[in-house]
Amino acid sequence: MRILVADDDAMDRRLMEETLAALDEGLQVVGVRGGEEACEQIERESFDVVFTDLKMPRKGGLDVLAKAMAADSSTEVVIVTGHGDVPTAVEAMKKGAFDYLLKPISVDQVEVRLQRIKERHRLVQENEYLRAELSGGRAPAKIVGESRALRDVCARAVHVAATDATVLLQGESGTGKELVSRLIHASSPRRDGPLIRVNCAALSESILESELFGHEKGAFTGAIASKAGRFELADGGTLLLDEISETSAKLQAELLRVVEEREFERVGGTRTIRVDVRLIATTNCDLPKETAEGRFREDLFYRLNVVPLELPPLREREGDVELLARYFARKFARRLGKTCPKVHPEAMRKLAAYPWPGNVRELENLVQRLVIMDADCEIGLDDLPDHLGALAAVRTDALPWGPTLADAERQVILKVLREVGGNRTRAAERLDISTRTIRNKLQKYKEEGYLDANAA
Repeated sequence: MRILVADDDAMDRRLMEETLAALDEGLQVVGVRGGEEACEQIERESFDVVFTDLKMPRKGGLDVLAKAMAADSSTEVVIVTGHGDVPTAVEAMKKGAFDYLLKPISVDQVEVRLQRIKERHRLVQENEYLRAELSGGRAPAKIVGESRALRDVCARAVHVAATDATVLLQGESGTGKELVSRLIHASSPRRDGPLIRVNCAALSESILESELFGHEKGAFTGAIASKAGRFELADGGTLLLDEISETSAKLQAELLRVVEEREFERVGGTRTIRVDVRLIATTNCDLPKETAEGRFREDLFYRLNVVPLELPPLREREGDVELLARYFARKFARRLGKTCPKVHPEAMRKLAAYPWPGNVRELENLVQRLVIMDADCEIGLDDLPDHLGALAAVRTDALPWGPTLADAERQVILKVLREVGGNRTRAAERLDISTRTIRNKLQKYKEEGYLDANAA
């Protein structure tokens, strides 16, 4: 935290500087000799808090307040004044000052104001983060399913939640890794603290660095104010690093230090910030293999892989497709104000037989579309998209002895790809999965020998 102290009385200024230094070694305190110097300093640098005397020659505390508010609305200003100036100090609060202090100041007075300012900054930043999350359509969701595979993972998640151990959630895209991370947080002693998420795959390296560690004003073009990063926002709670495998080598090196020491500097800053954060990382790739082949730092992998949890794909969750289909049908019918359609038994059998390469996310998207298009309160065979019929053509006698759902899934994906001339984007659209999932599946099939290594 950067603090500016403005007072034309050298003794009072030094007393405030020493008081602040005694409260917190991590504070960066800059002292100036009056209101004019304070305004000039505010133009050059960004401050979290300004302690300013009310009455100073030429420019007083109200001038400093106006300058600070114009430069950075997140800067908090505390007016320092004598007993006779209390009405003016109260007027300053009406104009935007955070609070005022009466001379002679005490350590307790200053400490109370600082703690309140820190708490206010934290709440504002958390609210901004939550608004951004909700505006993106993110909302809490429940884990639906009764299969043995899912129950085992949830039981292990709840067990490890009682500790502060770092958890690595692995599984295919759409298997519910974020939901399990929320279960871990909600079942942990940190449940009353924040759960902050950052999608490492969705941001460029420079933006991701700023999102993770924050930045100081002027650190780069567009940095018009200081900003706390996700690590700071998650202090006292849990930080979810989604798709950790997508980070660059540079960021992996920076993350290693934070994982080991729980400290970092903001982009463009020099002050070391320490945080108390529980880490959960997720990936949909084979991270041990990525590590062995040099695409992911080995030391970071071992730091993250303290407690690994593997989420089962939907094709291995016996009976859960039916439960999920009904759950999503109720959910979207309620949201749309429609009567919940029934799923015809034949249609349900086809849903249950399909291998779901996009897992729960693919099923959810399909059911949403079916509910939107439903006109007779029943989802039948004719309502299902054509690509689900691809599985019907994959007959048992056409497969190797002892076919698995993974075999069926592979043949469905390859069949759809052939039908669209190898266009991954069109195949992904037909299968209602991401192009990244298509790419990962094809890479896996090449490694397993089902595709030529030179295939597109």
